[in-house]
Amino acid sequence: MQKHTIRTVAIWFTIILAVIWIYPTVGWNMLTAEQKEARKAQWEAEDAEYTKPGMFKDTAKSLRRWWEFDNNRIINLGLDLQGGIHMVLGLETDKLTDADWERLGNQFGLADRDDIEQHLQDVALQTVRRRVAEFEAQEPLITAMGSNQIQVQLPGEKDIKRAQNLIMKTAYLTFNIVAGEQETSKIYAAIEQRFPRRFLPFMKTYRGSVVVPEENIERIRQVVKEAQEVPGLIPETKKILIGQAPNKLETLRQHEIYLVEKEPIMTGEGLSMAVARPDEQSPSQWKILFGWNAESATQFAKATQANIGKGMAIVLDDVAVSAPVIRSQIGASGEITGSFTREQALDLAIALNSGAMPVPVKEDYSGYVGASLGSDSVRAGVWSAIIGIALVIIITLAYYRIPGLIADIGLFLNALMLLGLMAYLHATLTLPGIAGLILTIGMAVDANVLVFERMREERRNGRSLLATIDLGYSRAATTVIDSNVTTLIAGLVLMQFGTGPVQGFAVTLCIGIVTSVYTALIVTRAMFDFLTRHNLLSDVKMNSVIPAVTNFKFMDKRYYCAIFSAILIVVGMGWFTYREINGPSNFGVDFTTGTNVVVRLDNDQPVQVGALRDALGAAKFPDVRVQEYTTEQAEGVNNRFLVHVSSEEEDAAPAATPAPAGEVVQPLSAQIVEKIQTALLPIVGNDAAKVNVESVETVGAAVGKRLIIDAILAVFYSMFFITLYLWFRYELRFALGGILALFHDVLITVGLFALTGRQINMGVVAAILTVIGYSLNDTVVVFDRIREDMRLYRGRGMGLLEIMNLAINETLSRTTMTSGLTLVVVIVLYFFGGEVLRDFAFALIVGIVFGTYSSIFVASPLAYFLQRFQSKKKATITDKIEPGSRHRPKRQKPSDSEGEVTV
Repeated sequence: MQKHTIRTVAIWFTIILAVIWIYPTVGWNMLTAEQKEARKAQWEAEDAEYTKPGMFKDTAKSLRRWWEFDNNRIINLGLDLQGGIHMVLGLETDKLTDADWERLGNQFGLADRDDIEQHLQDVALQTVRRRVAEFEAQEPLITAMGSNQIQVQLPGEKDIKRAQNLIMKTAYLTFNIVAGEQETSKIYAAIEQRFPRRFLPFMKTYRGSVVVPEENIERIRQVVKEAQEVPGLIPETKKILIGQAPNKLETLRQHEIYLVEKEPIMTGEGLSMAVARPDEQSPSQWKILFGWNAESATQFAKATQANIGKGMAIVLDDVAVSAPVIRSQIGASGEITGSFTREQALDLAIALNSGAMPVPVKEDYSGYVGASLGSDSVRAGVWSAIIGIALVIIITLAYYRIPGLIADIGLFLNALMLLGLMAYLHATLTLPGIAGLILTIGMAVDANVLVFERMREERRNGRSLLATIDLGYSRAATTVIDSNVTTLIAGLVLMQFGTGPVQGFAVTLCIGIVTSVYTALIVTRAMFDFLTRHNLLSDVKMNSVIPAVTNFKFMDKRYYCAIFSAILIVVGMGWFTYREINGPSNFGVDFTTGTNVVVRLDNDQPVQVGALRDALGAAKFPDVRVQEYTTEQAEGVNNRFLVHVSSEEEDAAPAATPAPAGEVVQPLSAQIVEKIQTALLPIVGNDAAKVNVESVETVGAAVGKRLIIDAILAVFYSMFFITLYLWFRYELRFALGGILALFHDVLITVGLFALTGRQINMGVVAAILTVIGYSLNDTVVVFDRIREDMRLYRGRGMGLLEIMNLAINETLSRTTMTSGLTLVVVIVLYFFGGEVLRDFAFALIVGIVFGTYSSIFVASPLAYFLQRFQSKKKATITDKIEPGSRHRPKRQKPSDSEGEVTV
């Protein structure tokens, strides 16, 4: 009884925790846009005021934020589901001097300027990615554009100014010694003499420092600029720096001005860390603590020791942040103090940690984009998923009756716990994440079906109700755990080695596996115990489609299935290769260089994203992404759209004909733009003047080569570790059979995509990952029953071939139900989820069908083939597993004794 009490408390505790964690997400999404902005402004104002830390005070604040739907505790939506900021940054390579190019060439080991520029773009791209990784935006999209631009899309972000300040900051940190008072006065007097009444009259002394009121700072900046151009006016070894702007909390609006040594005593290259912390001396301000690596710490200690008593300007991007006097030697760590707000300090720490930009960057343009799936597709996808899950609930209830009702309650609790954990981890939900949710639903239903089919079998063998429930759970538990552990291995490896959307899929999948096993084996079992203890359940009657006893000779069809699979793989992959060589490409805009076109439609009425997508689809663009786009938060009809198409779709552009001598051939991007304009004419009444192209840019692959490589490596690593686990749990032949079946499923799915003229994008990659998880789950269930039957019939003269046939027949009802229930959700998504989700759903349908097929007709025959190959070297098989307790009548030894199981 104590065990049940502990279990009951644990279940209620997890349910309450899930409700607490999911509460902010539900509440936040019920607020209007205006209410969300008001809450953010309120919290930002509260955080700007420094308060002394205290356990009770901090706890009360945390609870109040939770009650107000704290957006730091919600499930984020990716760019494909909610849109966000779109920025294009330009590298200012045109400002580099010949000396700069030579210095960079020596630094990179490159001679050609084009190669240097390409390397600069790569370095800047990695720097931006590091900075954005620590920003609030989740699942950002960062890509190269042309040879000297970078595209950044931040999901859910609207504060363009802050994003600009963080991403575009050069973050070049130096420490410069401040000139003495006499030398400073002499040089300032010389500048005043050269520029009468333009310099010193606008300065004053404040607390021993020379300061300039904010209203005069531009005058001083201009004079300093002109003075630098006068030979000999400012010594070659000196330069004048203007201090940073005062923050919004300061009442004195003034800048400090310094004369410093041009050569710094230290740069920020040796920084090992930078952390923002409240400044105890000034409660309304923040500071940055920094640390050096060992070599730089020694260098910094020597430099500060040699300059004790002098001022040291801390300079960031040629702006003096502060200039404290060196009182003693400074070693491995220090701090940067100044008029920093919390937000400024956090952003500065991020910029310092991510490293300096190789060259200054400028903003080419920025704006807000809508969801890449489009609000229409998101809405259709959500409703189709809801309808599909509702059908699964109804079918489960109708088929399994009372156990089905318990399974449906468990499914609801599983979803609650899954979403609660995602909110607790502040996870991001994207299209790949939705794939993980679908797989989780499939596995949750799968686990319950395994238990119920075991119950049906035990009840059929004359067990009592209590024995039926107990044996159903105990004997299904091993299978449930094995099938989920293998999928969990894949998820953990993908989480570790995958990046971007692949990682998002892995997080959702791993969380879903934990909640599925918990609800299937613990929560639903507690429900059965409650019903039987209170005499509310007298029997576990269930409906049935598959006969109680079947004896299909599945393994006898192995040769025909091998031929069928081989033909399908060869034809599919052959066509895949042909398309890659001759076009159009098998890969969509996520994997290929493409063209970004910002289009404005001068229409009186709002135009929906779906209308553009349909028009461009009718114009034979095989893969296109359309997002709403606005340059400002303006009211009224905007009708601006960001259209991204692959530049490798020559068939999408007008056919090129040889140009007469002397004529300029129109570039491919111009041809694509022309076709886009033509395709959109029907939307604006065929008035060409109403289709305006505002910008055209070439953009790199959204996923990038690194992401593709990471995804492939992640899949191979996961298969390697799964092989080890299956080898440990079963035997090597079963491990290899299961892994080869996975390759079979992936190759067929990819081949059918090529044969049907579809293109692979990141959504399809997520679906293929789902296929791997689902197929493996199904295969392990069959293998688990084969292992159990081998243990049961060892020494009774039954051949391995017959044991495999028996095991597949025994799991046939489970295979049919789980595949059918998961297919219901995906088929509804395919027909009603909208055009954008159709390829995603198609990949899932193919994967589920062939995953089920391979678990029966591919994995087991492969294991059998490997056994026969092994038996040529070893006449018998030794099964190390102890005999089980399940008893069946002894069968006669079959005439076909291939793979006979003997002791």
